[in-house]
Amino acid sequence: MVMQVIHRQSHGGLQGLIRRFKSLKKRDVLVGIPENRATRKGEPINNAELLYIHTHGIRRKSMRAEMDPQINAGMLYSQAYAMYIMAHGSPLWAAPPRPVLEPAIEYHKDALAVLLARVIKAASKGDKTKTHKAMIRLGLKAQNVCRGWFVNPANGWAPNSPLTIKRKGSENPLIDTGSLRKSISYVVRDVR
Repeated sequence: MVMQVIHRQSHGGLQGLIRRFKSLKKRDVLVGIPENRATRKGEPINNAELLYIHTHGIRRKSMRAEMDPQINAGMLYSQAYAMYIMAHGSPLWAAPPRPVLEPAIEYHKDALAVLLARVIKAASKGDKTKTHKAMIRLGLKAQNVCRGWFVNPANGWAPNSPLTIKRKGSENPLIDTGSLRKSISYVVRDVR
């Protein structure tokens, strides 16, 4: 018995698949605070700046200069802070760090990976419409997990101080008007 083998190539074969995957490198899904959503009515500081401040906490410049190399090298903030405390004693804090974007995405990485797999699957089939829709779903999910991080007990944020609770009438950190949380968005864009 003679077996006949038929080879069919669709969408450009392996080279086409490689080309489609390379096209993904030309698109980004970003989550954060776009410039057009950053302004705060009647405030000298915008939401993007405010989120940066809350991500890193309010620390003296000398303290940031000493701690940042360890944090940038992957050391947890609490470990770098403990090292600083051992060397210099406790600084007077105006606000502890309450990071949002990176820890929210890290905490939800499994759910985001499922959506990223859908982007890759659609791109592998060469379906630009489904790829774009999958990227939108990924961006929306990333936006929502970051917005949800403000009230997620897993965020590990220090509670508001008694003075802040008295002034705000709430013990929930970073929840007042909701402006900062609502300003977090996503965008699917072409890489320049």
